[in-house]
Amino acid sequence: MNKRIEYLNKKRTEVLSAIEPIMKAFNIRDYDYIVNETGQTEILRIYDTKIGCSYNSISAVIDEVIGWIFVKIYCKNRYIGAFKTQTLNQIKRYWIKECETNV
Repeated sequence: MNKRIEYLNKKRTEVLSAIEPIMKAFNIRDYDYIVNETGQTEILRIYDTKIGCSYNSISAVIDEVIGWIFVKIYCKNRYIGAFKTQTLNQIKRYWIKECETNV
Protein backbone atom coordinates (compact mmCIF):
# COMPACT_ATOMS: atom_id res chain seq x y z
CA MET A 1 0.00 0.00 0.00
CA ASN A 2 2.85 2.39 0.77
CA LYS A 3 4.24 1.92 -2.75
CA ARG A 4 0.85 2.86 -4.19
CA ILE A 5 0.72 6.03 -2.09
CA GLU A 6 4.28 6.93 -3.09
CA TYR A 7 3.41 6.34 -6.76
CA LEU A 8 0.28 8.50 -6.49
CA ASN A 9 2.16 11.33 -4.77
CA LYS A 10 4.70 11.26 -7.58
CA LYS A 11 1.88 11.13 -10.13
CA ARG A 12 0.22 14.13 -8.43
CA THR A 13 3.40 16.15 -8.87
CA GLU A 14 3.68 15.11 -12.52
CA VAL A 15 0.01 15.91 -13.23
CA LEU A 16 0.26 19.35 -11.65
CA SER A 17 3.43 20.03 -13.62
CA ALA A 18 1.78 18.90 -16.87
CA ILE A 19 -1.39 20.98 -16.47
CA GLU A 20 0.28 24.10 -15.07
CA PRO A 21 1.00 25.72 -18.49
CA ILE A 22 -2.60 25.18 -19.60
CA MET A 23 -3.95 26.64 -16.38
CA LYS A 24 -1.68 29.67 -16.67
CA ALA A 25 -2.71 30.22 -20.29
CA PHE A 26 -6.37 30.41 -19.25
CA ASN A 27 -5.69 32.27 -15.99
CA ILE A 28 -7.03 29.40 -13.88
CA ARG A 29 -5.52 29.79 -10.42
CA ASP A 30 -7.46 27.49 -8.13
CA TYR A 31 -6.84 23.85 -9.00
CA ASP A 32 -5.39 20.71 -7.46
CA TYR A 33 -4.99 17.00 -8.03
CA ILE A 34 -6.22 15.27 -4.90
CA VAL A 35 -5.25 11.76 -3.85
CA ASN A 36 -6.97 10.41 -0.75
CA GLU A 37 -4.93 8.78 1.99
CA THR A 38 -5.98 5.24 1.00
CA GLY A 39 -4.88 5.74 -2.61
CA GLN A 40 -8.25 4.69 -3.97
CA THR A 41 -9.49 8.04 -5.22
CA GLU A 42 -7.89 10.58 -7.53
CA ILE A 43 -9.76 13.82 -8.18
CA LEU A 44 -8.92 16.79 -10.36
CA ARG A 45 -10.35 19.92 -8.76
CA ILE A 46 -10.73 23.11 -10.76
CA TYR A 47 -12.38 25.83 -8.69
CA ASP A 48 -15.54 24.11 -7.36
CA THR A 49 -15.68 21.37 -10.01
CA LYS A 50 -14.38 17.94 -9.05
CA ILE A 51 -13.61 15.40 -11.75
CA GLY A 52 -12.97 11.74 -11.03
CA CYS A 53 -9.60 10.71 -12.47
CA SER A 54 -8.81 7.46 -10.65
CA TYR A 55 -6.40 5.31 -12.68
CA ASN A 56 -6.23 7.93 -15.47
CA SER A 57 -3.04 8.58 -17.36
CA ILE A 58 -1.59 12.07 -17.28
CA SER A 59 -2.80 12.50 -20.85
CA ALA A 60 -6.35 11.61 -19.79
CA VAL A 61 -6.18 14.18 -16.98
CA ILE A 62 -5.12 16.80 -19.52
CA ASP A 63 -8.14 15.79 -21.62
CA GLU A 64 -10.35 16.45 -18.59
CA VAL A 65 -8.78 19.90 -18.19
CA ILE A 66 -9.52 20.66 -21.84
CA GLY A 67 -13.10 19.45 -21.36
CA TRP A 68 -13.53 21.74 -18.36
CA ILE A 69 -12.19 24.70 -20.35
CA PHE A 70 -14.54 23.87 -23.22
CA VAL A 71 -17.60 23.64 -20.96
CA LYS A 72 -16.87 26.52 -18.57
CA ILE A 73 -15.17 29.00 -20.90
CA TYR A 74 -15.85 28.24 -24.57
CA CYS A 75 -19.50 27.16 -24.28
CA LYS A 76 -20.41 29.87 -21.80
CA ASN A 77 -21.68 32.30 -24.45
CA ARG A 78 -21.69 30.18 -27.61
CA TYR A 79 -24.19 28.02 -29.39
CA ILE A 80 -22.71 24.57 -29.88
CA GLY A 81 -25.50 23.00 -31.87
CA ALA A 82 -28.60 20.89 -31.59
CA PHE A 83 -26.85 18.22 -29.53
CA LYS A 84 -25.64 20.58 -26.81
CA THR A 85 -27.12 18.56 -23.93
CA GLN A 86 -25.69 15.26 -25.14
CA THR A 87 -22.29 16.81 -25.86
CA LEU A 88 -22.01 18.46 -22.46
CA ASN A 89 -23.25 15.32 -20.67
CA GLN A 90 -20.57 13.26 -22.41
CA ILE A 91 -17.80 15.70 -21.48
CA LYS A 92 -19.03 15.94 -17.87
CA ARG A 93 -19.57 12.19 -17.35
CA TYR A 94 -16.85 11.97 -14.66
CA TRP A 95 -17.68 15.22 -12.92
CA ILE A 96 -18.60 14.52 -9.32
CA LYS A 97 -21.70 15.90 -7.68
CA GLU A 98 -21.12 17.23 -4.17
CA CYS A 99 -23.14 14.43 -2.55
CA GLU A 100 -20.77 11.84 -4.09
CA THR A 101 -17.57 13.45 -2.77
CA ASN A 102 -15.84 11.61 0.06
CA VAL A 103 -12.41 13.20 -0.23
